[in-house]
Amino acid sequence: MFRRISHLDRGLDAFERRQWRRARRRLEEALEEEDRAIARYHLGLLYWRGLGGKSDKPAAVVHFAHAAEDGLPGAQTAYGIALRSGVGVRKDVELAREQFRAAAGAQDGEAMVQLATLSDSDEARYWLLRASEIGYTPAMPLLADLLIERDPVDALAWLYAAVSLAGANGARKRARQLARGLTAKEIDTAQKSGRLYVKEIQQRGR
Repeated sequence: MFRRISHLDRGLDAFERRQWRRARRRLEEALEEEDRAIARYHLGLLYWRGLGGKSDKPAAVVHFAHAAEDGLPGAQTAYGIALRSGVGVRKDVELAREQFRAAAGAQDGEAMVQLATLSDSDEARYWLLRASEIGYTPAMPLLADLLIERDPVDALAWLYAAVSLAGANGARKRARQLARGLTAKEIDTAQKSGRLYVKEIQQRGR
């Protein structure tokens, strides 16, 4: 006996395939059947970015807020970004910070990056290191920026890790620039540390 494929399943599949118009339609149908946080979050992304139809930031924020209340980390981060910017909702940086902290507690790397940008340098380093250690590659060049004066070798190691994990061209260019000011021994140390960081991240992901 075959399981009926739901509108939610079809909508998420279409989203994954970047079939935005189909995803939008299916997710709207899914919410008519059942209020699910995952449907609200993905539909919110479509509305926010104007994919599959017109952009509607206020409607997107409504979906993010409902999904955030249900504890979905990605939605908490998206809602926090909207609150912080004041786009589609009244600006509220403290509520945004609360949303980011909740999502960061669930290991959302972007939430950690957002918290870092709201923090002093010591706390920012803490959040960027956490995000980098779980393999969130956008955090790695930002962490390198904070480390470069105090520990350029470790900064270079994180740039190498970003390149290895994501092939980040920006990180590759910055790594080359930073390496020019280091000795061969320091570069070798950074390469070894970068490989170790990648190995630890991959092991955590298993």
